[in-house]
This record gives sequence, C-alpha cells and structure tokens, in this order.
Amino acid sequence: MDLSKLVVAGVAIARDVTSSLQVEVSHEAWIKSGNNGQPTFATAVTRKAVVGYDRRLIKNNEGEKVMQSASVMFLDVIASNGATGRREPVDPRDQITLPDGHTGPIVNVRGPVDPNTNAPYFLEVALG
Repeated sequence: MDLSKLVVAGVAIARDVTSSLQVEVSHEAWIKSGNNGQPTFATAVTRKAVVGYDRRLIKNNEGEKVMQSASVMFLDVIASNGATGRREPVDPRDQITLPDGHTGPIVNVRGPVDPNTNAPYFLEVALG
C-alpha cells in the first residue's frame, strides 16, 4: 500500500472517530469583488467539521504572526468552486460561520495534498 492510500485510510478513520464531535458550519465561497470592493459569495453550504476554540499566535499563509481564535478541521473533500481568481478549495476571502455565530477572517488554510488527485486529504482553516 502506498503512502497516499495510508493517509486516505487514516483520514477516514479520523472522520469516523470524531463523528460525534463534528458540528455543522456554514461556508460561503468568495466568487468575486464588485467595483465598489464589496465581495460576492456563493450560496452558503453546510459542512461537517471539528471545531476548536483555541486562541493562539500562528503564522498566516504569508508567514506573518496573527492571532487565531478558532480552528476548523474539514475531514471531507471540498469540491472546487471554480470562480476565477480563487484559491481552491477554501479561499482566504471565503466566510465560515461556526454554530455559535462566530466568524472571523480566514488567516490560514493548510492541509497535505494528495498527489493522485491534487486535492487536500483534509483542511485545517484558522479563523482570526
């Protein structure tokens, strides 16, 4: 069994083990910014995720230190939105709303990429 298959199997186990801990979050994918700079979002999609409220300093995608207020772990593959200029499958301009209404800027998106599909095995999204 190659490493990719082991990681896929491990993520499936993590999904099963954490199923009772997963909550529904709202994900609105950024589509574009209008002439006035106002963002346009796709219709909100409900996704299952493991959420942790952990305030700590992290590095954002640009390497700057920022304060994280929550961590959102998506263990299911998220399909690409397809809008021009997006970073797929979660763009830092997207909006994620947690069950308690908490939202914040996306300050980091990371996850190992499956070389066979070019999609992340899982994603961790840090909210500021």
